[in-house]
Amino acid sequence: MISGRRLIPGYTLRAVLPYVLLSLLLLTAVLFAQQAGRFAELALYAQIPFSLLTEVSLALLPSVLVFTLPTAVLAGVMIGFARMGSDSEIIAMRAAGVGTWTMLWPVLMIGLFVTVATTYIQLKEAPQAVRDLKKAALQGALRKLDSPVEPRNFNTEMPGYVVYVRDGDKAQGSWGRVFIYAQQPDGSNRVVTARSGRIDSSAEKSELVLSEAVATKIPAPASVDQRSYVVERLDQLRISINTGRADIVKRINESEMGPEELDWGELTKQASSGSPDERRAGLRTLHRRLALSVSPFFFALIGGALGMRVRRGGRSIGVLLALLIVVVYYLVSLLGESLARAGTVSSVTGLWAATALMFLMSVVLLAVNRLPVSAWSFLQFRKGQKPTDTGRIQADEIQAEALHTKGIGRFGFPSLMDIGLFRTLTLSFLLAFASLVSIFIIFTLFEMWRFIARNGVGARIVARYILFLLPLITVELFPATMLIAVLMTYALLARRSETIAWWASGQSVYRLMLPGLFFALLAGASTWVVQEHLMPNANVTQDRLRARIRGGEPRAITGTGRQWLASAESSRLYSYEFDEQGNSINEPAIYEFDPAGVHLASVTHGTVGTWVAANRMVITKSETFKFQGLEVEREVAESKDIPVEPLQVFKPTIDKPSQLSSAGLSGYLKSAKRRGMEVSALAVALQRKYAAPFGVVVMAFIGIPLALSFGRKGTIIALCAAVGLSIAYWGVGGGLQQLGNLGLLPPAVAGWSPPIIFAAAGTYVLSRVRT
Repeated sequence: MISGRRLIPGYTLRAVLPYVLLSLLLLTAVLFAQQAGRFAELALYAQIPFSLLTEVSLALLPSVLVFTLPTAVLAGVMIGFARMGSDSEIIAMRAAGVGTWTMLWPVLMIGLFVTVATTYIQLKEAPQAVRDLKKAALQGALRKLDSPVEPRNFNTEMPGYVVYVRDGDKAQGSWGRVFIYAQQPDGSNRVVTARSGRIDSSAEKSELVLSEAVATKIPAPASVDQRSYVVERLDQLRISINTGRADIVKRINESEMGPEELDWGELTKQASSGSPDERRAGLRTLHRRLALSVSPFFFALIGGALGMRVRRGGRSIGVLLALLIVVVYYLVSLLGESLARAGTVSSVTGLWAATALMFLMSVVLLAVNRLPVSAWSFLQFRKGQKPTDTGRIQADEIQAEALHTKGIGRFGFPSLMDIGLFRTLTLSFLLAFASLVSIFIIFTLFEMWRFIARNGVGARIVARYILFLLPLITVELFPATMLIAVLMTYALLARRSETIAWWASGQSVYRLMLPGLFFALLAGASTWVVQEHLMPNANVTQDRLRARIRGGEPRAITGTGRQWLASAESSRLYSYEFDEQGNSINEPAIYEFDPAGVHLASVTHGTVGTWVAANRMVITKSETFKFQGLEVEREVAESKDIPVEPLQVFKPTIDKPSQLSSAGLSGYLKSAKRRGMEVSALAVALQRKYAAPFGVVVMAFIGIPLALSFGRKGTIIALCAAVGLSIAYWGVGGGLQQLGNLGLLPPAVAGWSPPIIFAAAGTYVLSRVRT
């Protein structure tokens, strides 16, 4: 009896623990990749050192783990018990006299152990991680201010200035052939040109230091006073600018921290002795951390109580039930915090409501644990068949089965086996995709909830943000989803020895792979359709909604507003407002430079610019200033005909690769090349867009032979392989992308290497499989 008491808990532990570890690894990898992607721009443009990159990466882990640890416990317990229930092992245990507590206490010990780890992370590591992330972001922004201008790009980040640099080294912070435009309070324009320049930053101040500079003051259009034109030539010119450096330095050095940055001792002190607002904020944060810290234990409790009642459906019903519980828990938690923030309920009531609900549901389930739950119990509600029809129904089913036994096509494809594989692949794919998307969305809401509550954002805006986020999520998750689907499907075939029957009938492994690869091609084509037709416009909208939720000004990329353009065929710079309806430009300003491209030769203003030919424009009510040394010559005309670039060049464009289709990005890339811009990152992004659908197919190509190889050893081994491959694919892809962005690899190599490398690995694994 003593050995029996030890045997059952040990068996339960071994049945649940692998799924807990697998869920933890998979969820952490997915969410960490999502969070790390948001710091890619910091790493690329700020050129931060490797040590700071490592610090950022380590600081991301606690915020991910506080979410994935409780979820992994729930998913692991539910899947483990659901598998035992569907195999009738729980029925056998109960028939042998094993009680509920004997099966439950091992998973409660897992929940207790994870609760201790989560509590430590919540109260100690997570606040420190928030401080480290904030410091790293500020340091990266500070480094970026040392040379904020990319050569061949217009910069408007310095308040009141537009800066364009034709040459220079961004890493060294040196500029060549500098153009600076500033509008003065009296309406006049000041233009400064210089042969070279740099930013000098000391303590909290920043200065533009320009050599061989010419400063030109051009009066407002209403002014016709010739004496107001001022041209100054200086060997060196220093301009004090407000880059925001002082504010960043102050934020780095300040000791004041928000509630999210306080550890346990500091938080309890604020909750007891701060101002009324600080006390309320401290109490909310304190109770939220405590409630989330103990959530693994209550997840283990409800997972065990519900999992022991599952009789059919296996692992899939476990995943679905775990997903449902996670959604309910976090929605109730977010609602309770919102009510506590609004003062409707106390902090204790609002923040512990979700935990109390989980505990109450667990008690109810344990009280009625003898009633089984079937994954397909809803089928019992359909209208039953009459007894007299049983024979006819069975005969019809046998006849229908016989009709579909042979292959439909000329080459025996799809056969009955193929149709069964398609059905299983579809269900596995949908289940895996729904699970990953749900976790992704829940984590996103969990991360942004403090902004939603603080800024009073309505549920409609949040729902629209999630809706427009879905295309991006789809493209990012399809490769991992396909890998999980083929591994689950083909591993089960191998484990049930169905593959042996397939090979015994004279079919090869290549024929067995055909349905999976065909399914992957359909998924890859779907990825391309979403990426090209849905994602660009959706990303524009979701970026704007995200900025609004986080408290920033709503931003929209439209065809209006002041545009700046550098000519690729000449040394001209254009400033204008584009009229989409009239295909013309309003209030154009054309800056012509001397042959060396350093100083101004002339400036032409006008009311409207209209194209009269492909490369000719007429400017109405034009006013031209010609500069010869320190002399200024003014010309006025009702209209002026000048040669310019085609109309298409002047149309405003979106420059974020995620907001462009491959055709749009290709067009923008060609235009950027003509202007002499640095296009390494754009070229890599274009190649990755081309390669993205093939990544889905490659995941199936390498996943199927892996499943056939490891499937006999168990589905857990195959799913572990899926997690490892997903992490490796994201890691290799991200690393090669950064190398391509920095110009260390050709764009095609950086974009196409991940699918080619993993396709080669799939070929090797396939060669080791018995055919």
